[in-house]
Amino acid sequence: MTVGTIRGEAADDLRTLTATGATRRIRRNLTAATAGGLAAAGVVLGTVGAYLVLTGAYFDDLGTLGHVPYGPLALALLGVPVPAAATGWLIAGREPPSTARRLLE
Repeated sequence: MTVGTIRGEAADDLRTLTATGATRRIRRNLTAATAGGLAAAGVVLGTVGAYLVLTGAYFDDLGTLGHVPYGPLALALLGVPVPAAATGWLIAGREPPSTARRLLE
């Protein structure tokens, strides 16, 4: 629900920016920042959540958690948000189909 809400708000912002004459570059940057931020938040929250669960599961032997896989974690922390931001930048920038008005249902 949070992702849907943020995307909806970003779509409203893009409509407003388009209506006020914002360039494609500004719209692309806003979309890329939103996508990258959501992806980074997802990776960080997922990693923290996984380690909290593992801490509870291995509470009797916390030494098992001492061997942190730094390589795969770094790959996930960079390998998810960067492509998300790049994809957001590539697919954004077009003028939204309903710039002038929005139908409320």
